[in-house]
Amino acid sequence: MAFARVFAFVLLVLTAPVLARADAAAPEAFIHALADRALGLVTDKAADMEAKRARFDELLSDTFDMEGIGRFLLGRYWRLATPEEREAYLKAFKESIVYTYTARFDEYAGQKLVVDGSREDGQFTLVGSRIVDPNGNADVKVEWRLIRQGDDYRVVDVVIEGVSMSVTQRQEYASVIQSNGGEVKALIKALNERMARLKSSGS
Repeated sequence: MAFARVFAFVLLVLTAPVLARADAAAPEAFIHALADRALGLVTDKAADMEAKRARFDELLSDTFDMEGIGRFLLGRYWRLATPEEREAYLKAFKESIVYTYTARFDEYAGQKLVVDGSREDGQFTLVGSRIVDPNGNADVKVEWRLIRQGDDYRVVDVVIEGVSMSVTQRQEYASVIQSNGGEVKALIKALNERMARLKSSGS
């Protein structure tokens, strides 16, 4: 599956209202609450884009293990990066997600997320779900990989039709770094340039 198509499905996952069982377990309820918050954000006509970006940033902090994901995406280059590069990378990584996804909020078209159940897999909890399209297109299978942090959960990966978003993004980041002499600062520059383009486009 092409990365652009996977990206589009993740956007739908984050904004689709959830159809969950009344007896949903805690991990399933966590996904339910995450999607409800995202949908409320996307459909809020009173909020301007700046406010939506701030709320989406908060949503990511509350429900995703952003530092853990960021470290995984950088792979072996995390160990090679200086403390300053790590800090700059994590900042650019999160901001690029915020700007990229909020710029595409208007792509939501009434899809729903059905939560099918959850299971334990070592240190992770996997929540199975599927996107149901109102136009009758085939369901899209989505699996959420969660870890426990204190009394709550955090998302560490989203797997769509067998394609891991974290692995896909890690490969893209590695390609950028490898094409620039193994320099992490090249990835930071690329992320910041992507944000600059989105800002200049008025997104």
